[in-house]
Amino acid sequence: MKPHKIAVAGCGAAAFGLHLPALTASPAWTVTAVLDRQSERATSAADQFGVGTIARTLPELLDGADMLAVLTGVHHVLIAGALAAGVHVFTEKPLTLDAALSARLRLEAEQRGLLLEVGAMRMHDPALYDLRATMPSVRGGWLVKADGVDAAARSRILPEGFAPYTFTDDPPQPVPDGLAPHQEAALKVLLWEGYHQLTSLLTVAGPAYPAACAIGPDHAVHAIVTDDHGRPYSIVIARPGPGVFTDSFHLIGPDAPADLRWPAPYSPAGDADPFTAMWAAVADALTSGTSTGSAALSVQVETLALGLARITTTLGSIHV
Repeated sequence: MKPHKIAVAGCGAAAFGLHLPALTASPAWTVTAVLDRQSERATSAADQFGVGTIARTLPELLDGADMLAVLTGVHHVLIAGALAAGVHVFTEKPLTLDAALSARLRLEAEQRGLLLEVGAMRMHDPALYDLRATMPSVRGGWLVKADGVDAAARSRILPEGFAPYTFTDDPPQPVPDGLAPHQEAALKVLLWEGYHQLTSLLTVAGPAYPAACAIGPDHAVHAIVTDDHGRPYSIVIARPGPGVFTDSFHLIGPDAPADLRWPAPYSPAGDADPFTAMWAAVADALTSGTSTGSAALSVQVETLALGLARITTTLGSIHV
C-alpha cells in the first residue's frame, strides 16, 4: 500500500519534537511539504526531516497532499481552507476555543466526505483502555496536572536560534460570547493546558457535567464535574515552578483505587506510546475512510470546558 501524503503547517516544538519524527519514521506516511510563518523554521524542518517542498502559501502546501496536519496555535482558518480544497485534516488539540465553531467544522467535514481528526492523544492511550477494562465501575476520582517543564522542554527540542512559540504570538482566535475575562482565562487553561485531562476523564467516565470551577491568581484552575450517576471528579490544572511536573488520574473503584501517571512532555513514553498509536489510527482512518471519532470527542471536551468556564469564579485577583 502506498503511504498517505501529508503536508504540515506549523514548525514549532510539537512539529520538531513529536509529529515530524513520527511521520517521517512511519511507512504509512510521506511528508510532502512544510509551511511556517517564519520561513527559516520551515527550511530547518525540511532540512532536518528530508521534506522536499517548503511552501509559501496554503495552496502550495496542499498541492498533492491527502491530508493537512495543522500544528499551529490557531487552527480554524487552515482547517476551513483545507476542507474547501477537498483535503482531509488532522489538527492539534483543541479544534478551536469555541465549541460551536468546532461543531460547524466537524459538520462541514462530514458533509464534504472528508476526515477531520484531532490530536486527542489520550483516546488512543492503551493504559486508559486497560484501566477501563479492569475497573468497569468507577465511583469518582481526581485528575491533577502541574507542568513546570514544558517551556524548557520545547526550548531544547527546537534547533539553535529558534524560540518556542507561545499563544501570545498568535493572531486572535474566536472565543464564545458572554464570558468575563477571568472565565475566558479559565477556558484557555482548560483547553490549552488541560485538554488531555478532560479527554482522559470522558474516555473513562463517559459524559461529564460542570458542577463548580474557580481560577486563582496564579491561573491554576480547580474544577468539579459529575458523571451520569452524580459521582464527582475533581480536576486541578496548575502552573508550578520550573522543573516540577505531575500528570495523574486517581480513580475510586468498588474494590480498590487505581492510579495512572504520565511522563513529562517530549520524554520517552515506552512501547505503548499513545502518540504513535494516534498516528497509526489516523492512517487507518484514511485507508478505511472511517473517522476515529476524535473530532466528536473534541467537541465534547470543548463543550465541557465551556460549561466550566461559564460558572468559573475567582480565588483572589487575577490578571488576564
